[in-house]
Amino acid sequence: MSRDLTSRSQYPASAAEVFALRTSERWVQLKAERLHDGSRLVERTERPDGGVDIAVSRELPAGVPGFLEKFLPKDGRIVQREQWGAPDVAGRCTGTWSVEFPGAPAKLGGTSFLEPSGDGSVQEIDGSVKVSVPLVGGKAEQFIADMTTKLMAKEAELMVASLSQ
Repeated sequence: MSRDLTSRSQYPASAAEVFALRTSERWVQLKAERLHDGSRLVERTERPDGGVDIAVSRELPAGVPGFLEKFLPKDGRIVQREQWGAPDVAGRCTGTWSVEFPGAPAKLGGTSFLEPSGDGSVQEIDGSVKVSVPLVGGKAEQFIADMTTKLMAKEAELMVASLSQ
C-alpha cells in the first residue's frame, strides 16, 4: 500500500519567475535561513533544453516517532531531487521530484507543474510515499505523507513571501 499527497499553491508571480526562483541556489539558501531545515545544494545542472535538475540535502524535521527512527538515515539527512522542464509556449513548466532516504525502505516522489493563473501562477505537487516494512509500513507512510504535506505548505508560504518582496 502507499499514501498519496497533493499540494496546490497560488503565487503572485509568473510561472517563469517561480521556476527561476525554485530552481536557483538562492531558493536553497532561503530555505536554510528561513525554514531552518539545513538545506544545502548538492548539485544543480542547467540542461540545453532550458530545464534544470537540482538536488538538495536537508535535515529531517524534529519529532520523528521512535518506531520510525531505526529506518531513517543515521545522519538525519535526506536528498530531494527535482527535474524541471523549461516553461513551454503557454508558460507551463512540468517536473518530477523524489526524495532519497539513504538506507531506508522508503520511496517518496511524484510530479509537479507550474502554470499561469490570473495575475500570477499556480503550482500543483502530486506524489506518493511507500514504506516497505511489515506491520508499521502504513503508519510510517501516513507520518511521512503528513510531514511532507506540512513541509510543502511551509515552502509555499516562503515562496509567496520571497516573490512579494
